[in-house]
Amino acid sequence: MDECKVDEVRALFHAGDWWEDEWDDSILCDIVRSSYAFVAAIGPDNRWIGMGRIISDGVSDAYLQDIVVLPEWRDKGVGTAIVKKLMSICMHAGIGWIGIIAAPETEYFYRRFGFAKMNGYTPMRYEGPNPARD
Repeated sequence: MDECKVDEVRALFHAGDWWEDEWDDSILCDIVRSSYAFVAAIGPDNRWIGMGRIISDGVSDAYLQDIVVLPEWRDKGVGTAIVKKLMSICMHAGIGWIGIIAAPETEYFYRRFGFAKMNGYTPMRYEGPNPARD
């Protein structure tokens, strides 16, 4: 995607409850551009109403990330269309290992696409100091 709409990406991050107030808006377009693939769902008024992206090396593994739809557009098939498009991009590239870390309340949604819990594995996140920023 060549275009990045900062206000609309920020609104979607807020809708997903992922935005941190201390973050600088300048990172939003970097997030979009640095993704392996980025998909935006566009409403009738040309506004971004949903998004999702792929983080990948483009060869072996991929992670679906930041899949969100504005509250007023949920339960209308927008999220389903985003996930189907992201999955299609992965499959077309020959990427067969596709992961996602889903919030517990979204687990059923992702199961419909063939995702299942990875028994024996625990998703983890680094929470120590950031030497690059300290």
